[in-house]
Amino acid sequence: MLLAIVGVVVLGIIVVRSPLFDLDHIEVGGVIRSDQNDVLAVAGLSRGEPLMDADIVSARTAIESLPWVFSAVVAREWPGTVTIDVVERQAVAALPSGAGYAIVDRFGHVVERVAQPTPGMPLVSVNADAALPGEVVEESVDAVRTAAAMPRDLVPWVASVLVDEELRVVLELTGGASVLVGSSEELSDKYVALATLLTRVDLRCVRRIDVRVPRTPVLTRRASCS
Repeated sequence: MLLAIVGVVVLGIIVVRSPLFDLDHIEVGGVIRSDQNDVLAVAGLSRGEPLMDADIVSARTAIESLPWVFSAVVAREWPGTVTIDVVERQAVAALPSGAGYAIVDRFGHVVERVAQPTPGMPLVSVNADAALPGEVVEESVDAVRTAAAMPRDLVPWVASVLVDEELRVVLELTGGASVLVGSSEELSDKYVALATLLTRVDLRCVRRIDVRVPRTPVLTRRASCS
């Protein structure tokens, strides 16, 4: 009985290592901003190798190191295919970086550097000169989350998002006033409070709007305002 079991196991190993079960196809899905050739290159999978030997764990780790890739699922599909399903990062803000801009996701992860950001993309005024694609600009995270949560109808009102000397998030409005947001907590309520003020209050001579406590926003006008 034991010999029979050993024989079946040996036969199974021989079969899965036969050319019938070589890696013949690599299928990549979910790639939009990433380069499919880059995904295949870093995966390190070789057509013609035994499918059982394909190192799908290392492949996944390598693919997830690409700047645009948030996560990847790499799986064997017998008899001869490996599938790669990619979830890409979403670009939410632009940071000044040298002569151009670093584009980041909501975690401050740089996905690419460009000469000009997409029109309408929030600008976060945190310097990212040293940041390369794939790196995280840690000091921008709170401001980037604030920018990412910004309702679309508020975007035209906001010239930039910055972090002040006290590490508070501030919105600089296109009209010259500033909005003190504070942290990235309660953003939904803070944006409701801000939108209410912007549409119902005379904004002439406004210096600052403080929505850190969204239930009781505070509006300050310039002392010289008549």
